[in-house]
Amino acid sequence: MNCPRYTAGFFGGVRRHLATPPARFGYPGAPGVLRASCGQGHDAAGYLRKELGGGGGAAPAGGCNCAPLVACAAELNQIQSACNLGGGIQGVCCPVRTLASIAPPKGTGDNRILTASRVQVRMGNLDTGKVNQACEKGVNVVSGFKQLEQNLVSNGIVIQRGSPAAGHLRVFTVSNRVKRQDQDALTILMASQNMVNDFSLTPQQGGHGLRNMEVSNTVLADRCPRNPSCTNSKYRTADGSCNNQRNPAWGMSGTPLQRILPPTYADGLMAPRTQSVTGSALPNVRAIGSNVLVDVDNPDQSFTSSVMQWAQFLDHDLTHSPFPTMTDNNQGIECCPNGQTAPENQRHPRCWPIDVSQDPFYRPRGQTCMNFIRSMLAVGPGSACTFGYAEQVNQLTHWLDGSMVYGSTQDELIALRTGQNGLMKTSGNNLLPINPRQGSECEAEERNARCYQAGDSRVNEQPGLTAIHVVWLREHNRVARDLQTLNPTWSDEQVFQEARRIVIAELQHITYNEWLPIIVGPNFMQSFGISTRTNGYSFDYNPNFNPSTNNEFSTAAFRFGHTLVQGTLRLFSAAGQVSNIQLRDHFNSPHLIQNNPPALDMIIRSFTRLAIQQFDPFITQDLTNHLFQTPRFNFGMDLMSLNIHRGRDHGIATYNDMRQICGLPRARNFNDITDQIPAQIAANLARIYSSVDDIDFFVGGITERPVSGGLLGWTFLCVVGDQFARLKKGDRFFYDLGGQPGSFSEPQLQEIRRSSWARVLCDNADNLGEVQPLAFMQSNNRFNQPVPCNSPQIPRPNLQLWRGERV
Repeated sequence: MNCPRYTAGFFGGVRRHLATPPARFGYPGAPGVLRASCGQGHDAAGYLRKELGGGGGAAPAGGCNCAPLVACAAELNQIQSACNLGGGIQGVCCPVRTLASIAPPKGTGDNRILTASRVQVRMGNLDTGKVNQACEKGVNVVSGFKQLEQNLVSNGIVIQRGSPAAGHLRVFTVSNRVKRQDQDALTILMASQNMVNDFSLTPQQGGHGLRNMEVSNTVLADRCPRNPSCTNSKYRTADGSCNNQRNPAWGMSGTPLQRILPPTYADGLMAPRTQSVTGSALPNVRAIGSNVLVDVDNPDQSFTSSVMQWAQFLDHDLTHSPFPTMTDNNQGIECCPNGQTAPENQRHPRCWPIDVSQDPFYRPRGQTCMNFIRSMLAVGPGSACTFGYAEQVNQLTHWLDGSMVYGSTQDELIALRTGQNGLMKTSGNNLLPINPRQGSECEAEERNARCYQAGDSRVNEQPGLTAIHVVWLREHNRVARDLQTLNPTWSDEQVFQEARRIVIAELQHITYNEWLPIIVGPNFMQSFGISTRTNGYSFDYNPNFNPSTNNEFSTAAFRFGHTLVQGTLRLFSAAGQVSNIQLRDHFNSPHLIQNNPPALDMIIRSFTRLAIQQFDPFITQDLTNHLFQTPRFNFGMDLMSLNIHRGRDHGIATYNDMRQICGLPRARNFNDITDQIPAQIAANLARIYSSVDDIDFFVGGITERPVSGGLLGWTFLCVVGDQFARLKKGDRFFYDLGGQPGSFSEPQLQEIRRSSWARVLCDNADNLGEVQPLAFMQSNNRFNQPVPCNSPQIPRPNLQLWRGERV
């Protein structure tokens, strides 16, 4: 079956179909069922019953499906009575999960499948000799960049240490492998640009037509990465390769992001979208943020700050498209020396600075531009290594596999291990290991601290992120110690791999059982076929679709967590005292945790007590004016401007395009978007954008009203739900799958299902004391009141079932 690449759902081989959204959930649009055929519609509810299964089952005699609260986390608000699990342990009567019914939205009249086909472009045969000449010129262009970089370094036009731009740079590192791949992909892109010029190709021919031309048939063949070789192991590889045995590079670190819709590059190849459909310039990204994404304190009393922190933690497991440094000396690329836009002859070709010359906040501080460097690139291996438009790299594995704990390459993994008893390295007070590359990794030295090392280099970005990294490092070592005690003859490698396998399973279960239903809503967990089961295996692995991270997810939709951030963090002591800190004073330095040991537990209590901000277009100034602010400056960067600019850098489809692919009517004017966006915000957008077709996806998605029962608005939910559906159904190692080499035994799987965020916090804090069983939820529900950490109401997986396990 030969299906188009760009479609809206996730089932059915490489084609993903999204049915039109139902209207019976109390709002105009809701995610439909992701379909399985390559163009044939069929009954949605019947398909769900047959193919997706679902957790739960018939209620037992007596009318009470008695279970621990964590087993029905998604149904908390439906629970009406408690029950006795035996031995004096309190449970709850958990509502039986039923599949959501699906209906078309009002006005569509049917349940047709919406698809977006691959852009088809007619191309004649190109002269092989001239193609190779274009490739050679591409090599020379990239070599010329290196000479320019040497001149910039000689003239001191590099990022100065201690500046917000340096903080932005030092929040991550880039592997040498990704640097090489970026240079190769850039060379191929420059060759494509030369072909456009030499053969007088249109933007459509250059961007899409050239994607049918494999690089392997040219002099640049050695610039294409190779497919990895695989064995059928019980355990995941460190770099994510070999999960899909037919396509071993799917999900591998250092491979390109994929897309739901074709890119919107101005020249078809790589130039950012800068022009309105009316012909005028697109609005300045800082002006959009200042007029729409303002700072209003609007806490959400239903959920704890864990919801935001888990989102960031998962983001650092799934996606990272870094920007480059100078090729040969690793100096930071400076686009705004002394706060002023660099002259064109002294501007790095990968600079695309943000104009803040008219900004009322930055202009009085002597800043006319904000540093911005375009993202690094990649090409796929084999037949996926083609000419044509730019694709950004994902430096991480694309899987939900704990890579932020364990790393995304074998070298990163080895650097984090002790080599004894399956344990990972720690430092004083059982904290993260100290990063040996101090000066280049974070700004801790200015605050009398040192940088930490973890599976993802952004570990030091802010205190909550550092704390959750500590918690999961400790969880690995806790599990490893128990396994070594149970199996004293196991080697270091055996203990480590089995502990890693269990920890990844816990991460996946907590994500799908507790966290994701909050984000997309329990009805849509079932519509997407990703509700957790309460017993038995799932058998829904599908090797025919690529679960790699979508660019629209990475660059826009999964940045929804930025609106949930509290600028003022409340820290709770064991004695009940509360202290406040400003987020802007703690970027990129773990001094709070490192220099004050009780602070870790204070932050963990904040995870379970502090409310998040509501999902809305209101963003704390600590992110919009003070991101990566350092002690030397009274300002930082603006995360919202960076997000919008990054979307244009990546050529992300517009909000209207994403509305349409997600099953909503295409907006003809700004009034049409009020079906999802409040009228006042739509009016603000109309004052900023020339056309409804210009609205950036991030801006439109973050201003939508949340759906009934979920945190996100319609289009973000569509993209996030689709991504997590594919992360589950495209992962051969997903924790609840049966029939795979990495499958747990059924009794072991039942123990994994006992894991919870509350249990992980209790087991790995120093002295948490008590917590509500559903720690992502506030304790304002009578069934979710705090209990002691040793309470059986927060069950613990029994690792005795791993005694004597064959590994």
